[in-house]
Amino acid sequence: MDIAILGASGYGGGELLRLLAGHPRLRSVAGASRQHVGKDFGAVHPHLRGLVRGAFVETPDWRALAQCERPVLFAALPHGEFAKQLPTLEAAWQRVDLAERLTVIDLSGDFRLADAAAFRQSYGGEHPCPERLPDFVYGLSEWRREALRGARRIANPGCFATALQLGLLPLARLGPHSPPWVSITAVTGSSGSGASPSDTTHHPTRANDLRAYKVLAHQHEGEVRRTLDEQRAGIDFAFVPQSAPLVRGIFASIAFPAPGLERATLRAAFEHAYGDARFVRLVDGTPRVAAVAGSNFADIAVEARAGSACVLVAIDNLVKGMAGQAIQNLNLALGWEEDLGLRIAGVFP
Repeated sequence: MDIAILGASGYGGGELLRLLAGHPRLRSVAGASRQHVGKDFGAVHPHLRGLVRGAFVETPDWRALAQCERPVLFAALPHGEFAKQLPTLEAAWQRVDLAERLTVIDLSGDFRLADAAAFRQSYGGEHPCPERLPDFVYGLSEWRREALRGARRIANPGCFATALQLGLLPLARLGPHSPPWVSITAVTGSSGSGASPSDTTHHPTRANDLRAYKVLAHQHEGEVRRTLDEQRAGIDFAFVPQSAPLVRGIFASIAFPAPGLERATLRAAFEHAYGDARFVRLVDGTPRVAAVAGSNFADIAVEARAGSACVLVAIDNLVKGMAGQAIQNLNLALGWEEDLGLRIAGVFP
């Protein structure tokens, strides 16, 4: 495959370059960044020096990509940008006979929701091209494998949404113990806010603090509710996201009343859901962010005691919550083993 990346200078773009460097099916990769045209990849992503060679371009060469056997585009642009550009991009792809052959994976929130009304509720404002929303398959890898096979347009899930759905969906298999409502608290690292610092993500204002934000109103709620509805899970939730003094990682705690529920029953539901999953590990005790950092793994633990139960989930927000899952979705779409290029352990300690 030959790959182009829009927004290759951001954190998501850097993780795509890092992970794709180890993909056995990669032939070439081009990274686009209007801000850093002509700069070597290593000048912006210093950890890639000597590993990923190349320089940023302003726009991918669509004509050259059209000559490739398996052309792929990752869009790692800020939210809203790819949807604005898509009609123009599609016209350029049509001119070189690329549109029908190109596998497109969008890492932003532009195409995760079912319709314009849902987009407006989650992100505010009008969607730039709502007629394209039905074209994108939602790429929650472990739960959408069949839908992803052969897909040409894929919407990658959000980082919080990934952690929450991996923890919530097996609960629908608990029968009479399936909770109608759960409480969720999840902390995230600063890298989830992107490479450009803001008042709330700048290191001096975050390093020694812990705070809640977007309480009961996070934009990823919409895609979680969409999946729960599609799976007929019958579960509602209240979600409080929190900003933690971390760079990488998400740690989610899902708690609910569970009279009569045994831990073994709860554990069995997750074993059934993820018994063949390459990147979901069921652990005892508590998951640890440090054990998944830099990897595409999601570590999950469950507990049930004295009428209450909880599910704990840890992922790397930039890998399983972004670039790693995007590559996992690419592998599924092209009919390859889904762990190609992703057989990487976390960095611990």
